[in-house]
Amino acid sequence: MNLKSFGFIPWLIFFFVALISIPFFIWFDLLGAAKFVGIAVTVSLVIVLRIWLYRLGKLGKPPRVSLNANDVFELKRLIPALDSISAAEQLAFQHRIGLLMSKITVQQEVSLSPINSSPKSLAMLGATLFLLNGLETQEELIFVLGENTTLKLTDNQLFISLEGAIEIISGYTPDQIVLAIAP
Repeated sequence: MNLKSFGFIPWLIFFFVALISIPFFIWFDLLGAAKFVGIAVTVSLVIVLRIWLYRLGKLGKPPRVSLNANDVFELKRLIPALDSISAAEQLAFQHRIGLLMSKITVQQEVSLSPINSSPKSLAMLGATLFLLNGLETQEELIFVLGENTTLKLTDNQLFISLEGAIEIISGYTPDQIVLAIAP
């Protein structure tokens, strides 16, 4: 976050000088000027806070990746257990996957031949593995596709082959999915 883009210093100086001037206006019986300065400070503070909060919101976390009908179909094909949970739980699962997809970086080991899957499908696969293994709290997640079919987890990285990931995901039960999305 760049503090200069918010312009804190000039506004803080303005508010400080304006608020300090109010008692002096009252001391010299300039009540109208004191009221005007008080109202101006209040209104400008509200406006500036709105601007700051808007800018802060734009700098915040990336938006959720929305899953279309084809993505949901692909997700249900990869995880057959999704059909066994309620519609509300499926929607919560899809929402959490979309949130995680915005934080995922998919990488491929150099020795691997090119993968024919779309980047969105790979990110969805990685997000599912991160969610179902309880690693969704990290700021940045890295999904590395390699040759090893066993799942290797670190604090924010997940190493596995594409075939191994599909095999692991298809083996999850409805109870494991519900437990992973439970608050």
